[in-house]
Amino acid sequence: MGGRPILERALLLPLTRRRLLWLSCGSLLVACRRGEATPPLTATASAVTPLPSPTPPRRPVTPTPTATPVLISPTPSPRPTPTPVAARIFVRMRLDEPKSHDFNADAACGGEPELFAGLVRLAPDYRVQPDWATAWEVSADGTRYIFSLRSNRSGWSNGDPVRVSDFVWSWQRMLDPANPAPQASLLDLVGNGKAVREGRLSPDQLAVRALDDSTLEVELERPAGYFLWILGTPGFLPAHRPSVERWGARWTEAGRCVSNGPFYLASWEPGSGYTVNANPHYWNRPNLDSCTVTIARPTDPLLPFYRGQVDVAAVPQEELPRVSSEEALLERMERSILPETWFLVIQPDSAPLDDLELRRAVSRAIDRERLRQLLYGAVEPAQSLVPPGIPGSVRDDSVADAHRFAPLEAFRAWQRVRAGDPRPLRLTAPTECSPNEEAILQDVAMQLTSNLGVPVELVRLAAREWERAVEEGTFQLLWWRWPLPFPDAAAVYEWLLSSERRTLRGLRWRSDALDRLLVLARGETALTRRLGAYRQCERLAHEEFVLLPICHPVATYLVQPWVVTLPRTPTGELLAPERSFSRFLSAVTLSSRGS
Repeated sequence: MGGRPILERALLLPLTRRRLLWLSCGSLLVACRRGEATPPLTATASAVTPLPSPTPPRRPVTPTPTATPVLISPTPSPRPTPTPVAARIFVRMRLDEPKSHDFNADAACGGEPELFAGLVRLAPDYRVQPDWATAWEVSADGTRYIFSLRSNRSGWSNGDPVRVSDFVWSWQRMLDPANPAPQASLLDLVGNGKAVREGRLSPDQLAVRALDDSTLEVELERPAGYFLWILGTPGFLPAHRPSVERWGARWTEAGRCVSNGPFYLASWEPGSGYTVNANPHYWNRPNLDSCTVTIARPTDPLLPFYRGQVDVAAVPQEELPRVSSEEALLERMERSILPETWFLVIQPDSAPLDDLELRRAVSRAIDRERLRQLLYGAVEPAQSLVPPGIPGSVRDDSVADAHRFAPLEAFRAWQRVRAGDPRPLRLTAPTECSPNEEAILQDVAMQLTSNLGVPVELVRLAAREWERAVEEGTFQLLWWRWPLPFPDAAAVYEWLLSSERRTLRGLRWRSDALDRLLVLARGETALTRRLGAYRQCERLAHEEFVLLPICHPVATYLVQPWVVTLPRTPTGELLAPERSFSRFLSAVTLSSRGS
């Protein structure tokens, strides 16, 4: 990406595309896709066609440099100091304000994850790599893990050493029954984890033990080949016990935050942003000396990017029509598919959806490409239940064909239903949805009404009623938004589809074949064999048309030409800062600005 930064004059460029369409105000277009004949042109049988909108180009794959470990002698606790002009400083603009930086208490706090470091970390391709643990051993039955920590005289940003006890205490803190962390249920895999979380056992009964100052033992309730991927998420980053005990919930504020990751918190002005500097006590020196994160202003949110004051800027939804319509901005645009899938869940014993052919027709009545164009690329059409880039995601022609858009085929399949049972389909959804999610939900309902020729009734439920419907299975069609709790296919198949499922308990579908594959995958420590089992799980799920993948949400960014490298998936897409990936800054390199 060459050239100079975009100047303020970009703000004056006219919009050449129509504004974002909200379906509650629009009408459905009638057309036919992929060479099919058009169904009879009635109010209930018109195929919905895509809305024209540019598809952002992909940026080339750029190798991410690997930092070289540097041995650093202990120094006094770092303090904010003026940074030299020649320092490697990165400026990023985000849309929201962090609630805190305490990931141990809440994985979704929205803070800066590179303030902290866990036992392991995840590479941009989600390979597990050592962090404070240099190595680990797994027992033959897959239930006992032994982690060996680095031998160091410091590690926390105030010079305190990083000890095994830091991790033991942090995990126990997550399970506090009086105030459990939202991600605490992931520790149910660990021996006695659920009993501790529910207050039936004391925290010291958790099967996580310090064998000595540098050796940690973890015993699991049963094999879980994906356990290391859970440990690599921000929710398992440790907290600094002395700071928590001194400052309580405010321990991650500027001037109080003690961290053990590549950076420490130098300043934080709520509403404006925060600055992190390289932590001299971390075992591996980062590429950057400093990073300033600014919060976008409601008015002119992208102005700092146009002026060249920001290296990477998150693009608000309302700015996407402008950004996607101007060639100069398109050249700077990057899309990052988030680790989340939006589904339709079908109760397979609810007539008329107890018919497999009718369930297949529901999926083929939905034009997923239209959804991407509707929101100017803020969602990506879903083929696999597992988002792209996540270990276990399946992308092959047979799966794609199962959910291809075929409105005439879908309309004909539902002919006998229209003739004999005029009752509407009930689509149950929560009342609380983001604007993007609401737009997709409304469009999907209207596509089904049009392309199946049957009315669709949207049933909106408040939080408690929604949870009860999911628990008891009192739904016909269910709108399901699933942010993966950790980046692995097990977060879909184990949590949503297994007979021991932790969510979607009310789904009345079981597969003995799928359960056998999951047992095989749990005990498999070799990644390739485990993912092979998950590929078969995906095919089984698609054959039954019980979970219909609709789309994945997408975050959009503008990137300046002097940003040389950013973290990328193996296929070249940007991997943005989010809940599954905590090493965005570590992959950034810059050249001279304006060159």
